[in-house]
Amino acid sequence: MEKEIVEEVIEENIVEYNSFAETVGEMVGAFFHSLWLLIYILVTDLFNLILTFFKFLGRSIKNAIGGSFANLRAEWAEFKLECVEQKQGLRGLRLVFKDHPTMISNIVNTILPVCGFIVLVATITHWNSTTYAIEVDSSGKSVGVVANEQVYVNAQDLVKERFSTDLGADDNVSSLSTSYKIVEAKPTEITDSQTVSDNIVESTNSDSTYACGVYIDGEFICALKTETDAMQVFNNIIDGYQKENANDVVGFTQDVKFVQGIYANNEETIWDSQQLADTLTKSRYKERHYTVQAGDTLSNIAYSNGISVSELIALNPEHEKEIHVGDDLLVAGDVNYVNLKVVKTVVKNEEIPFKTVKTENSSIYKGTTKTTQKGVNGIDQVTYMVTYVDGVQTGIQEVNRTTIRQPVDQKISVGTKAIVKQTNRSTGYSYTPSTYVKSYGRLVWPAPGVYTVSSPFGPRWGSFHGGIDLSVGRAGSTIVAAASGTVTVASNGNAGYGTYVMINHNNGMETLYAHMIYGSICVSTGQYVSAGQPIGIMGSTGNSTGPHLHFEVRINGSKVNPAPYIGA
Repeated sequence: MEKEIVEEVIEENIVEYNSFAETVGEMVGAFFHSLWLLIYILVTDLFNLILTFFKFLGRSIKNAIGGSFANLRAEWAEFKLECVEQKQGLRGLRLVFKDHPTMISNIVNTILPVCGFIVLVATITHWNSTTYAIEVDSSGKSVGVVANEQVYVNAQDLVKERFSTDLGADDNVSSLSTSYKIVEAKPTEITDSQTVSDNIVESTNSDSTYACGVYIDGEFICALKTETDAMQVFNNIIDGYQKENANDVVGFTQDVKFVQGIYANNEETIWDSQQLADTLTKSRYKERHYTVQAGDTLSNIAYSNGISVSELIALNPEHEKEIHVGDDLLVAGDVNYVNLKVVKTVVKNEEIPFKTVKTENSSIYKGTTKTTQKGVNGIDQVTYMVTYVDGVQTGIQEVNRTTIRQPVDQKISVGTKAIVKQTNRSTGYSYTPSTYVKSYGRLVWPAPGVYTVSSPFGPRWGSFHGGIDLSVGRAGSTIVAAASGTVTVASNGNAGYGTYVMINHNNGMETLYAHMIYGSICVSTGQYVSAGQPIGIMGSTGNSTGPHLHFEVRINGSKVNPAPYIGA
């Protein structure tokens, strides 16, 4: 009974709460609706008021001018009539004007609004067409009209740069007193930093001459007598390369500019063509740094900066073994004044990997496969634009790809017949066959259940990694043969590989399985094994920093990337 009473009270409270919530919602909705109506009324009334005002103003102007013209026409007609009747020459004319004073006021009322409108239009046109600028006086002499003060500051910097070898001129520039004033100026009268710098030099009475400055990445190098002489030096460098490589696009990685102007007239500033050419063949010390980003390696940092890994390590010996995000690496010490950038068009034939089509076959064991149709790679003809800087490849971009031969699928039968569980009696290790069936490439996956590639094939820590590492961070996972073949090595004591097994597959291919637990090998030298058959247990013997499988594929004795073979 008490329970029913409680439930009834709760239901009543819920109904009251819902009713209250609905009331609050209606109040809030009504408030915002009223606010919107108020804003709408205010905006509408304001618009109507403005519209009414302009209509009234238009009618008033029209009536005023129209009335003035009507009165003026009436007065003029009467004026002409009286002039004819009086016939008293100038005296009569004066009498007529005396008798018609309102005609003068009508003429004024008609002409003044028109004149005012003309003055307004002329004033607006004048101010819109007027440009204001800053006239710069340096030591009492005008050196130009500039758009803003920064133009003059830049001009002073140019003068100091051009006269860096002339201490007297530099002192003269530093001692100049400068004043500014706002003036009206035409756009054609406003000068730039180059012109102002020339005017400053002339005002200092320094020993100077008109020449062409050479700037590399904004840095002043020297000046030559003519722009033709300066450009020819750089053209000779490009022409020397293109004589033997006519199809290549050649340029410089630096921004090279030639600036005409007034420069210090001395040997340190004004060079001849040969002196500039000799200088450009030399190097200079200019540090360049790189901040390590996520995903960077020593090899890709070296590649992108046009140096070798050994050169990068020599510049940063403290980072020989490892680098971290945020590390500051020195990537250039001695650098060339200019670097020759060459873009080559390269056409290559590249293989299109064939697809592997697998079908289950209950007549062969799990982990065992049989090729029923051999796969054939297709061929793509690919055009690349390859960029070199001073002979070192720094970039490559694919621009076209055409298939000239389609690939042929490889067909494989995959065994599904169950394998009896095996145990190594001498060590007690057991190997569960139910995990052998996974295969993602032409070979069986060598570590069932372990699919993390902790270290890929290729350059690593200044050396070359000849296989791939599979790891889950702990020992004990079963290692199986990646393909059928004969065991050629089953060793417990290699310093580098530790406990490892090597299998020959009789087709030029060998596979190697390293760092297994000591004593876990369950096959022996000379034994024939099937694909997916257990051969040992994952461990960390030999040159290893943690439990993992080091897996290698060798073709005719040479180590190749195992990833494509197992589908990693």
